Amino acid sequence: MATLSRFSVLHTADLEQFRAAAARYLTPHRLSPAGPDDELQTDVAMAGLGPVTLVYCRNTGAELRVELTEQVDYYDVNLALGGTNLLRADRDEVYVDAGTAGILSPSMVARMALSDGYRQLHVRVERHALERHLEELLDRPIAAPIRFLPGMDLARPAAASWAQAVQLLLRDLDQPSGLADAGGDSPWPRFLMTGLLLAQPHNYRQELENRRTSPRRSTPVKRALELIERDPSAELSLERLAFEAGTTPRSLQRHFKEYVGCSPREYVQGIRLARAHEELRSARPGTTVTEIALKWGFSHVPRFAGAYQTRYGVRPSETLRGSCRPADRAVAKRIGDAAEGS
Repeated sequence: MATLSRFSVLHTADLEQFRAAAARYLTPHRLSPAGPDDELQTDVAMAGLGPVTLVYCRNTGAELRVELTEQVDYYDVNLALGGTNLLRADRDEVYVDAGTAGILSPSMVARMALSDGYRQLHVRVERHALERHLEELLDRPIAAPIRFLPGMDLARPAAASWAQAVQLLLRDLDQPSGLADAGGDSPWPRFLMTGLLLAQPHNYRQELENRRTSPRRSTPVKRALELIERDPSAELSLERLAFEAGTTPRSLQRHFKEYVGCSPREYVQGIRLARAHEELRSARPGTTVTEIALKWGFSHVPRFAGAYQTRYGVRPSETLRGSCRPADRAVAKRIGDAAEGS
C-alpha cells in the first residue's frame, strides 16, 4: 500500500520529534520505548482533504508505548499497514493488524502498544462533519454522538470495501492530477464518511439501514424545520413554531416525534449546540463562552455548559481554549495548506 510519500513531514531518529509531529495531527500523548531505541527510525506524513485527514506513522528499531493525555475529539480509524498495535480504549481492547482496524470515537482515552516495524494509517474524520453527514443521511438531527464499535473486522465485505477505498485514495494521492486534487469538489470526504457509516456498526446503524422505509416528513414539520435552520438563535417556543407551521402545539409535538425522532425543543437545542460548537472551535482570542452561548439562544450559561459537555465530552471553555492557542491555529493553517496542495 502506498504511504503518502509526497506528503512527508518528518523523518527522524528523535523520539520527541516523532511524538510532537504525531500529536500535531492527532491527539497529545506520552510516548516511550518498551526497550532500547538505539536503532529507532520514524516517519510521519499527512494529507488533508477538508474534514478527512490521512496521517501515516512508522516506527522501526523499537517497540513503543503510547498513552493519550487528552480525550479524542474526532473519529480515528487505525489501519495497520505492517506490524501490530494492541489498542485499549475505555473498556475495549482491539488487536490492530492486517485483518482488524481500530476505531476511536470522541471522548475516548486510549493506550497503545506498537510493535517494532509498525506502520499505521490514521483516517481522521472531524466530528462535526461526520455528525452533519449522518444527519443528512437520516434527514433529522442526532441528539447523541456517534459511537462506533471499536474493532473493525476487515474480513466483512462492507468493511473490506471501505478499506480498499482508502487504498485507492492513497494511490490517487500519489498522482498530482488525481481526484483528490479537486479541492473542495473532491468526492473523497463524502464517499469515505458515507462508507464508514455504512460499513461499521454504531448506535445509529439500524436507523440508517432503514432510512429508505421511514415515513416522509409532514408539511408542518418541514415548515418548522426551515424556521429553526434559518435562525436557531431566535425565540423558538413550541407555540411560535406551531403557529408558523400552521398547526397546533400538540400536533406539532406528535409529528416531530413521528418524523424527526425527537421533540421540537430537543431539535432546537441540538442545532444551537452544533452552531455554538462550530463557533467555539474557530473563535478569535478574547471571545468568551458567555458571548457565544447568548448569541445562540442559551440564556442560562451553566445549563448550556452542562448540555455542551454531555454532547461533546468536554466543557465549552476547553474547546474555546483549544481554538485560541497560537500553536493550534498554526497547525490548522498547516493542515489547510496541505489540503490545498494535495
